[in-house]
Amino acid sequence: MSNRLELIASFVENGIGVADVGTDHGYIPVMLVKRGYKGNIIATDINEGPLQKAKQSLMDADCEDSVKLVLCDGLDGCKPEMVDTIIVAGMGGDTITGILDRAEWCAREDMKLILQPVTKAEILRYWLVNNDFVIKSEAQVKENGTVYQIICAVPGRDCQYMDAELFIGRYELIKNSPFFDNLLSKHIKRFASTVDGLKTTDREELLPWLGLVENILNELKMMREWKNENR
Repeated sequence: MSNRLELIASFVENGIGVADVGTDHGYIPVMLVKRGYKGNIIATDINEGPLQKAKQSLMDADCEDSVKLVLCDGLDGCKPEMVDTIIVAGMGGDTITGILDRAEWCAREDMKLILQPVTKAEILRYWLVNNDFVIKSEAQVKENGTVYQIICAVPGRDCQYMDAELFIGRYELIKNSPFFDNLLSKHIKRFASTVDGLKTTDREELLPWLGLVENILNELKMMREWKNENR
């Protein structure tokens, strides 16, 4: 079974219920049943095909009666009173943001969000901290050569993030991750290349971005210095 999905499932605590958005094969709901989760388990997908795969996974695991399958876009088909935990994994950060933005009830004070963006994590973090969510924890897991970021958030007021932290996570939350150095080096290389490109571009409309990108690069290098000082 997937290490990534196992880690995501491990963040779920017993409560009212879980909505697994974009469930695909339904592996997370199966894991939750096998772990003895007692609340409602709702698995949603926008397409019928994945729901049929999820149904087969549930039947194979002999737990089809423990999970409700819902054909809907995001959380549109979920009853808010049935869940207090929302999982959205394996989508772009912009797509996850759109799903949460349409479901105002996800900001209910007892709600927990477990999110795993595959791209554009900075858009998701920006949305969370600017829509009254606190990112309580972050984790990274490597699967098939790729490091994935998992973000756990609850309603509340978070402190201000540095621009660079929107891309890799708050330093204090991720500094002890075994993948921190890898993640940091990857983004330093990325932003250094972008700075070089902006300095030589003939496209004047891109020049205003240079200051922001240089600032992000400097913040990333500063985090590397903090880490080296505390080794």
